[in-house]
Amino acid sequence: MLGGAAVLIGAGLAYLQFSQQQQTSQQQFSQQQQASRELLISNQVSKGFEQLGSERAVVRLGGIYALEGVMNTSEQYHLPVLEALCALVRDGTRAGTGAGPPATDIQAALTVIGRRAMIGGGTPDLSNARIPKANLFGAWLSNGNLSGADLSGADLRAAKLSIADLRGADLSGADLSGADLFGTTISQKQLDSACGTKAEGLHPDRTLKPCSN
Repeated sequence: MLGGAAVLIGAGLAYLQFSQQQQTSQQQFSQQQQASRELLISNQVSKGFEQLGSERAVVRLGGIYALEGVMNTSEQYHLPVLEALCALVRDGTRAGTGAGPPATDIQAALTVIGRRAMIGGGTPDLSNARIPKANLFGAWLSNGNLSGADLSGADLRAAKLSIADLRGADLSGADLSGADLFGTTISQKQLDSACGTKAEGLHPDRTLKPCSN
């Protein structure tokens, strides 16, 4: 009986040791996978930032869409990527004088900014950007800084503009139909230069005329 008990105890200890080894191996494997994933993302971010500085528009486009994947899946890199894309728009349009629409890469950056996943902090800073006739349909720009931006003729239908700063922004000819304007810093003069119907959250003492076809 004592011999049988010793065998059972030995078998139990061996199984416990085996289980601990398996658990340790699994933890090490998970840590290695996490480290590999973090390294992959870090390299993707570095490459994307490098592409944004290229003189070739097609390379910049590749960087924009590569960074979108990171921004929408990594809370760690969400804010840095958002800031980089906003800087691309601001710096890339600073010297602009035309009536739009934005260049292909600028519009791509705006699209990515406007449809980003809400997984990290930060709000878009498009202050003083020159993006007339930009397509911002349904763009998520809540709490964003659009002060001094040229948004003349922009498509802002259904755009999320709640609590956004639009002071000094040029909205002449912009379509604000269905836009969320709750708490937005916007003057009646700016609204008079824009148009739209069914805008949400518009202050009671503000009016918006329909767009003419």
